[in-house]
Amino acid sequence: MTGGPRSIGFRRAALHLGGLWALAFAQPLFDLLGENAQFFVARGSTRGDILLLAFGYTLLPPLAGAALVWALGRLRPVAGWCAHLVLVAVLVGALLLPPLGDALGGSALAIGVALAAGAAAAALYAASDGVQTFVSVLGAAPVVVVALFLLVSPVRELLLPGDGAGELVGPPRSSTPIVHIVLDELPEDTVDTGDGRIDATLFPNLARFARDATWYRDATTVDDLTAEAVPAQLTGERPEAGDLPTVRDHPRNLFTLFGRSHDLVVVEPITDLCPERLCDKTRLGTLDRLEALRSDLTIVAEHLLLPADLRAGLPAVDGAWEDFDPGTPPGALRGGRNLKRGILDRLARDDATAGFQRAIAALDRPRSRPPLVFVHSTLPHGPWRFLPDGRQYPMHRKAYPGLGEEVWSGRQWLGDQGFQRHVLQAQYADRLVGRLLRKVHETGLYDRAVIVVAADHGVSVRAGEPRRPVTRGNVQDIAPVPLLVKWPGQRVGRIDHGAVRTVDVLPTIAKAAGVRVPWRTDGRPADERPVDRQARIDISHAGVPAITVPLATVLRGRRAHEREEARLLRAGVWRLGPRPDLVGRRVPVVPASAGGGAHATVDAPGEYAAIDPTAPFVPAFVTGRLDGVAADAELAVAVDGRVAATTRAYPSGRRMLYGAIVPPASFRPGANAVSVLEVLPGNRLRTIGSTGAGGR
Repeated sequence: MTGGPRSIGFRRAALHLGGLWALAFAQPLFDLLGENAQFFVARGSTRGDILLLAFGYTLLPPLAGAALVWALGRLRPVAGWCAHLVLVAVLVGALLLPPLGDALGGSALAIGVALAAGAAAAALYAASDGVQTFVSVLGAAPVVVVALFLLVSPVRELLLPGDGAGELVGPPRSSTPIVHIVLDELPEDTVDTGDGRIDATLFPNLARFARDATWYRDATTVDDLTAEAVPAQLTGERPEAGDLPTVRDHPRNLFTLFGRSHDLVVVEPITDLCPERLCDKTRLGTLDRLEALRSDLTIVAEHLLLPADLRAGLPAVDGAWEDFDPGTPPGALRGGRNLKRGILDRLARDDATAGFQRAIAALDRPRSRPPLVFVHSTLPHGPWRFLPDGRQYPMHRKAYPGLGEEVWSGRQWLGDQGFQRHVLQAQYADRLVGRLLRKVHETGLYDRAVIVVAADHGVSVRAGEPRRPVTRGNVQDIAPVPLLVKWPGQRVGRIDHGAVRTVDVLPTIAKAAGVRVPWRTDGRPADERPVDRQARIDISHAGVPAITVPLATVLRGRRAHEREEARLLRAGVWRLGPRPDLVGRRVPVVPASAGGGAHATVDAPGEYAAIDPTAPFVPAFVTGRLDGVAADAELAVAVDGRVAATTRAYPSGRRMLYGAIVPPASFRPGANAVSVLEVLPGNRLRTIGSTGAGGR
């Protein structure tokens, strides 16, 4: 063929565009989601949502493209043909962009090469019958891609009728109230002072509860991911690879054990182990769910298709999706050019605060059976954005400064700043736990109840290590978790050093309630675990065995980390930084100095022009860009002429950035002047950036 046709019909255009779209967009997305079906579980997606996604995402875009080609062709055949070639070029370029981005390392070059390759492919397509025939064969790709996603991948489990729950297996009556709280991503050493006490200054509610409960101080998790670690607590069984966090894959669990004897109050933002006949599964409306799914998948697709430097501003999504946090409140990640407002609006309706409030409200309603209250909180899991009083701070740059796509940089001070933000968020989680426990007290249930407060797994902020998954270098941060149990009638707290695992939670609750677990569990009641420092601690990742180490190794690393954290917090959590001695120092409120060549910007300076102390957001995370400042240089951030925090400069790609958490008490109502100062020899401070003058 010498010149190619000058027009193309709707059906042929749809066939060709559909094949290319399926390969460039649908197949990578469905391959990823098919292996991470918990994505849909965490979002409460129905079978209809999944089917609509599969067929809509695969078919609608190429059909829309073919309709455009047909419409233009009706006006002028050559226009339709040219539009078709443009779409072919774009789809081929999109297909080539991910490998080119990885190979070439830069977005500008990779995008340029991908577009050039797409244009060349379109020219070849126009000139060759053989190429067009080959693309016609690719027209079968949409059918194959959808079939693999719906019929072969683990997503098929979510499409089966019913919830897969078996019979209720527990006793018909029980008199023991049950409260089970799971905090997300909280290492034991965060709350531990290192000398056998929970830090009552930072975590007063957990410390107060520990005075009545048994603290299993050497407890460790069995998996490093939420979708496996929470079901392990609810079933007493170790995770298995491929299992979804659903009642179909875990029909024997806390809820089916006590479903006949208790009134269930269940908050499950990530998992779905409570059968629908026992739990009120409130869902968003269909349009809201689909909009939420569209927003989420836009970001997932960008992770798949964009070069690394363009992925930098996206929310993190890891292999099991829990870092794509259903608890993120509106505005907490606002400002990044790649962020989608839709996901933030959706996540606002499923936040951790509302989960606790729902449980508290449920305890007030009359009932004929004792309550079973289960709350899995998505706090203090990142992204870290809460302050201890529940207010939030916006983030205008990366949610985790210093964290690459998987691993923390070699700058431990950035990990230390992450630890500071983690502690502040954990303090808010402590406040929420306190609210629920106070309600249990007020309703007269506290003394008779078995109450468990635990975490699913820890998190690491160790330089050169991933925040998760677990490795031999971060196991002391990931494995040890807080586990406190108040047995019915217990009034005096104590510490137990048994080699307890998180699979022991269900057997412990059952024993406290006087119930026999009618299936074989991998756990045992926590009070039956012996003290055994040489016990082998095995931890899996998504149900796949990851590492096995002696408990003594884990505890030795934990003690060293506790000492380091105690050093960091010695001056107070708000003063954590390279120069706590400068905090509180008065400095002139002046415009940035013109000398020295150093300059700093302050992100979103307008936010400091009208501070409202009663608003749910306060711009406490001061960030910006630096010029003429060396990496790791010491900086101070002042509010209205007084140093509120200190930090350092850090490189991010080709830019030099900074970030510092300042106490909300630093701000006054109304306008505030925020200054960035360079720390010079002799403790001299030079202003290099400012939102403007006009201090107190």
